[in-house]
Amino acid sequence: MKVLVTGGAGFIGSHIVRALVDNGDRVWVIDDYSTGNPDNLETVRSRIKMVEGDLRDPEVVGPVVSEVEAVLHQGALPSVPRSFSDPVGTTSVNAGGTLNLLEAARGSDVKTFVIASSSSIYGDVKALIKSEDLPPEPLSPYAVSKLAGEYYCRLYHKLYHLPTFALRYFNVFGPGQDPNSQYSAVIPLFSTAILDGRTPVIY
Repeated sequence: MKVLVTGGAGFIGSHIVRALVDNGDRVWVIDDYSTGNPDNLETVRSRIKMVEGDLRDPEVVGPVVSEVEAVLHQGALPSVPRSFSDPVGTTSVNAGGTLNLLEAARGSDVKTFVIASSSSIYGDVKALIKSEDLPPEPLSPYAVSKLAGEYYCRLYHKLYHLPTFALRYFNVFGPGQDPNSQYSAVIPLFSTAILDGRTPVIY
């Protein structure tokens, strides 16, 4: 299968890219390296097609989407704190970039569109076990931007019959995650603190 992975140089995206390559798929990656690291793809660089660019730019997105059958959309500005200081930029990239990809997919042969959403869309819902049936209560511009991406996916499925799927990530962790990154989730931060002999801080 021919697959585009946006944000493919990031932590999650690079794992997806390597898995696809190992599976024998043809892979394209779009990343602007604002939070991703091209070194994450060093082992597969010669076996993928890399495009450095902005997901909001139709001239970047259009030609790549026209080549593929599936879009795995991982690209985003991933920080809740950053979204408070830059709500416009966060919304522009996360919601606007998603809409630009969906529009390109609508006019192409894309059969599957998967978006990385976020557990942050639930806000402070008290239920310990979260499900898709819980009403979203976003409490940050980041959460709103991810929910907007979900709604755009739902709309493009309803209006244009584009098969779309949203994955609400919680605390994703694993090999290759940078615990010193400002975007690291709680698990690598706790693990690093324990390994360094420090007490993890719980707020």
